[in-house]
Amino acid sequence: MLAVSSYAHDPKVVFPGDILETPFPGHSTFLLSDRNGTPSGAAILKLEIPPYTFGAPPHVHSQEDEHFFVISGTVEFLDREVTRTAGPGSLVVLPRGHLHGFWNLTGEPAEMLLIVTPGEFASFFDSVVARVRLENPGDSSHVGAIIAQV
Repeated sequence: MLAVSSYAHDPKVVFPGDILETPFPGHSTFLLSDRNGTPSGAAILKLEIPPYTFGAPPHVHSQEDEHFFVISGTVEFLDREVTRTAGPGSLVVLPRGHLHGFWNLTGEPAEMLLIVTPGEFASFFDSVVARVRLENPGDSSHVGAIIAQV
């Protein structure tokens, strides 16, 4: 018989009704599992990118790696100076230190899973939304400035 030991992280199932939406500028974000879910500290989010919408303007992460799995729709990804198109079933790996961004140029919504390590970065989405609500910016350039500051 196997001995049962105590673990810091228990398995769990995240049901659709348990997932809260963060209305991030440009797309909706849903935190499925935060950095505290596993010893690896990864966070998993679902992103819904409306038609003709930026998901994220070009930027660089110095400490985070991102993996985007396209569930539905088509998403354009900037990888340094090259744009790549990813459709359903595609995995886009964006290691730290590389200029990247993504957007939906089609008339159909797109849905992706985002796995980010380390997972502390998942709190970025909530922090941006809190600042946008606090400052109530009147134009998109101010929203972009908030995103850059956070």
